[in-house]
Amino acid sequence: MKQTETASFLAVIKTAYPFFEISVPVTKLWHQMLQDMDYEVAKERLGHHIRTSRFAPAISDIVNQEGTEQTFYQIQRAEEEKYALELKEYNEKAVPMPSHLRERFERLAKERRVNE
Repeated sequence: MKQTETASFLAVIKTAYPFFEISVPVTKLWHQMLQDMDYEVAKERLGHHIRTSRFAPAISDIVNQEGTEQTFYQIQRAEEEKYALELKEYNEKAVPMPSHLRERFERLAKERRVNE
């Protein structure tokens, strides 16, 4: 994040939270902590924070949002992708049933049908 973007970012916080104080040391600290972060990601996280909290964010609220909740659709999609990969891996490693076992199962099935 550039210094101008940090200033813009802090201005949004000040607009949303009027009691948030902006000073030179505060600006330097926020810039130092956010300089490695993408501006768009930081803006998105700030927007989420503003919508969900009535208190001004701390730096950690923006930087460390590991626990952002996923939607049901995102969770379901991840599970389906995992299952598809497991199935693909299984199919790549699977071997055909030995013929002697197949013949035995077929014989057992025929006997069962006859007895029923």
